[in-house]
Amino acid sequence: MPRQKQPKLAAIVGRPNVGKSTLFNKLIGYSQAIASNIPGTTRDVLYGDTTWNGVTFTIADTAGLDFDNEALQQDVMLQTQIAADDADLIIFLVDVREGLQVLDQKAAELIRKLNKPVVLATNKTEGGKYDSIAYDFHKLGLGEPMLISAVQSRGVGDLLDKIVLKLKRIKKTSPPTRKKTDKPLVRVALLGRPNVGKSTLFNQLIGKKRAVTSNVPGTTRDTVAMIIETKDFDIELIDTAGIRRPGKISGVIEKFSYLSLIRALRSADIALLLLEANEGIIAQDLHITQLVLEENKGLLIVVNKWDALDKDSHVTSNYDRYLARKFAFANWVPHLYISALTGQRVDNIKESIGTIWASLNIKIPTKALNNIIADAYAGHPPVGKRTLPKIYFASQREVNPPTILLKTNRPEEIHFSYLRYLEKKVRDKYPMVGAPLKWQLIKSSSKK
Repeated sequence: MPRQKQPKLAAIVGRPNVGKSTLFNKLIGYSQAIASNIPGTTRDVLYGDTTWNGVTFTIADTAGLDFDNEALQQDVMLQTQIAADDADLIIFLVDVREGLQVLDQKAAELIRKLNKPVVLATNKTEGGKYDSIAYDFHKLGLGEPMLISAVQSRGVGDLLDKIVLKLKRIKKTSPPTRKKTDKPLVRVALLGRPNVGKSTLFNQLIGKKRAVTSNVPGTTRDTVAMIIETKDFDIELIDTAGIRRPGKISGVIEKFSYLSLIRALRSADIALLLLEANEGIIAQDLHITQLVLEENKGLLIVVNKWDALDKDSHVTSNYDRYLARKFAFANWVPHLYISALTGQRVDNIKESIGTIWASLNIKIPTKALNNIIADAYAGHPPVGKRTLPKIYFASQREVNPPTILLKTNRPEEIHFSYLRYLEKKVRDKYPMVGAPLKWQLIKSSSKK
């Protein structure tokens, strides 16, 4: 299956309460609910795709953040810096009713120093009452202010026209050079919290020092990609940027670090989630896992700094159980214990990537698949409102990820918990290690 091009990223930046989330929902066309069945997860950055005039791009909204008065200025400037680092284009949103604020001016000063396209949008112009005030924002030096009302959709079409025009002008960056070969290219995003050893592992895998390594969280500022050749396939390894600067505000910075992670993840086939053995699993690891699952990417969990863990005869089995409990919602995900510093078991990662790549591209015979679904249905049919929903036919429609289509007379009554049951039955025969399984349900009255 050919890969889709990675959409360009436009980030909405602005002070709290200027209408960023309202504009975000308007641009992507719906109100995005934040929901998860993974305990302890909260989305800090919202993102979604939209298409306008034939151009598909990603919108990111750094919403859902709580600012206190003391940290307000620092946080707004930090938001601007990080969004500018990771986005292709910045939508700088201001509130025309509040007029030009000092924080707007300071953020604009920072933006002007960056080589990024900017669209300046003055929001909350309902009724045209504040149109004349909007032109005060010319002082920001970010171009012509666009008059919009995210609530009433005023000027949103014109805003999208301008965004698309600027995105089209952005030159494409060249991918890493690769020798001509018939081998598949597997794109792997190296994900993880700051200071878990991503750059050290990156250097071990590519066999030379390319990424900066340090025990200070956030020394990797930019996304770095390199090609690794193996016998049967090549790997494009992407080391994602970490937290930008240390100190007491590191927690705030982490809230914005998803932008670079999202970009790397969306272009990848497989995510390699790096954990630190001594620290165990925290909420941010589950945040990242949730993103991987939502994007339907292959996943490998790598527990680093295994050499620094106090050992006894039960340490591995105990950690196995610990991981199984924490990642019970994705029990198909394999894990490895390594030391990026010493190179211990690092070579096993390439073998695991090969296994997951094969799982992502598995093709289940239609007859075998229907036998599995029929047996599962006979043993435990789905519960309907009045009568049992029928499943007429199953077929695999896509690979990377494997996608199974079910024909049923009442798709709306096939609960997600029943799909998990079917998935378990399919995986009993075809484990698909490290690969997610997607389901598509269509309404039908027969096999035809």
